[in-house]
Amino acid sequence: MPVYLLGLDSGLTVTKAVVFRDDGSVVATATRKIGQIEARPRHVERDMADHWQASAAAIREALDAAGSKVGHTVAPAAVSVTGHGDGLYLVDRAGAPLGLAATSLDSRAQPVLQHWDQTGLSAQALPLTGQRPFASSPAPLLAHLREHDPERFGRIAAILSCKDWLRYCLTGRIATDFTEASVAFTDIRTQRYSSQALELFGLSAIAGALPEVLMPDEIAGHVSDEAARATGLAAGTPVAAGLHDVTACAVGSGVIAAGAIAIVAGTYSINEMLVDAPEVSLGWNARNGLRPGQWMNMSVSPASSANLDWFLRTAARDALQDGDPFAQLQAELDAVADDPSEIVYLPYLYGSPHAQDVPACFLGLRGWHGRGHMLRAVAEGIVFNHRHHVDLLDPDGRIDRVRLTGGSSRNPFFGQLFADVLDRVVEVPEMPEAGALGAAIAAGIAAGVYTDWEEARRRTNPDLRTYRPGKAVTGLRAGYERYRDAVDLFMNRNGKAQADEQG
Repeated sequence: MPVYLLGLDSGLTVTKAVVFRDDGSVVATATRKIGQIEARPRHVERDMADHWQASAAAIREALDAAGSKVGHTVAPAAVSVTGHGDGLYLVDRAGAPLGLAATSLDSRAQPVLQHWDQTGLSAQALPLTGQRPFASSPAPLLAHLREHDPERFGRIAAILSCKDWLRYCLTGRIATDFTEASVAFTDIRTQRYSSQALELFGLSAIAGALPEVLMPDEIAGHVSDEAARATGLAAGTPVAAGLHDVTACAVGSGVIAAGAIAIVAGTYSINEMLVDAPEVSLGWNARNGLRPGQWMNMSVSPASSANLDWFLRTAARDALQDGDPFAQLQAELDAVADDPSEIVYLPYLYGSPHAQDVPACFLGLRGWHGRGHMLRAVAEGIVFNHRHHVDLLDPDGRIDRVRLTGGSSRNPFFGQLFADVLDRVVEVPEMPEAGALGAAIAAGIAAGVYTDWEEARRRTNPDLRTYRPGKAVTGLRAGYERYRDAVDLFMNRNGKAQADEQG
């Protein structure tokens, strides 16, 4: 009898339920869109109850589709959840959502962050927590809430992440996992919550709201009767603690140990590598890995495929009428493939990896340029930003190949562009649901389907599509230099403006 696992992957735009066999093959998938609420500048929020209802509906649809496909009821041996990292999902003492959740695209706490930068608090946080705070991380968001809505701040009973909220809805248990626990308040050396970190951020009052920490492959609860009615899962099904989605994507793509770079070209630009010793740098966030004594160096920014979504909405609405909008746009890219242009696009619509608030923009547009030129510039800008992060993680190029996942990875144009810009071999798993698979693997270990992460990797290792650097490398190397010059232009301008304000 086949063994089934279910992984729920809830990102910034969709929540996706995937039923897998224990060999990692996909049986059925169901997706629901998650609405973003942008009622105020810099606020990117979601309704937590709607989020759960959409996720539950996706699970039910995936189970029904799997049953129809295999000809019998599918009852997963275990379930696990992954979801976007950072942001803020708050629960009150009754276990109900405490207002709207802030997603990881939310930047309302930017003034808090600027103050911390100016006073040196951010610099103090780096050696303690392994990361410099950024606008959508829980610490500045909570500090912003304390200042602007103290009544709501005082009602916080639990501080959860996206996936922790959904797992709570499945099981009724408040908890987090080892990877997610390290987003803000852990000591990089002990890999445990730090009272010193809470005190540094002025957040000691919410120490009791930090959830219990479990290992990712540990059973965190069982599907409740109420959740069973909502999802179609059997009551009592084990639910694993799960993983931060960045780590889940690495696991699902076969990266579970040091010596490899994993890239996720999703809404965020995610670039990561597991290491066996804590390493602190402004170039990455050092967070917990899959086990004690392992860390995940993540160099990230909200500056990847969200730019493509924006470009489609604003400049290519006609292509959206097609089931595959990129099929039409690919023809426009092909038409300008041999037409050189020096357009630079900075992909910073929702934030940048730089200390200063650099905006998104096109530079170098001319009257003879068309939409194809602009789309190519957007694509290059996205991949140039990924290169910025990869160069921080591996400045000497010791790792000669990367694993690439995310929506953009499924397009051969982007696969080759990544290989040419990074000047490395790029391997794309032929299994498009890396994040959900990473969650399902955690569920499988928790339920005893796999003995450990290594066995799970061997049994679920996907086929790879390989891209090698080609003839475009030289031209894109020059394009990357123009990109860096454009960033420096804005950084110098902003620095001068700040000096003028202070002088």
